[in-house]
Amino acid sequence: MAPYYATWFHSSHARNATCNDCHVPHKNAVKKWVFKGMDGMKHVAAFLTKSEPQVIQAHEASSQVIMNNCIRCHTQLNMEIVKTGKIDYMMSQVGEGKACWDCHRDVPHGGKNSLSGTPAAIVPYPKSPVPEWLRKMMNDQ
Repeated sequence: MAPYYATWFHSSHARNATCNDCHVPHKNAVKKWVFKGMDGMKHVAAFLTKSEPQVIQAHEASSQVIMNNCIRCHTQLNMEIVKTGKIDYMMSQVGEGKACWDCHRDVPHGGKNSLSGTPAAIVPYPKSPVPEWLRKMMNDQ
């Protein structure tokens, strides 16, 4: 996730939005936690089986969540200033408008993300959540 974190960290969205602001639903707590759980398990499975692709792309459910969150944060801009209205992800899929990233491809992750796209990215990784006793036990093996 380093390239994604690095490109977000240096974007305008880093000032006001976290990963969860864009990548999980906000309609209600149940949808949010069910989505986080299912999406998190997909990430865990890909990591454990070493099957994660070099370039991660959002699947359809994630794309819908991301676009809904674009609309949620930028409703005033879309309705009052540029007057594009509310075009949701499903409408974009049937040709009734465009997805937000059709025009804003580089927001907030800077276009193509890959290990080679940000090879020397200095990423302030969070401190490890692994308890000290478990880390010691893993090192003793």
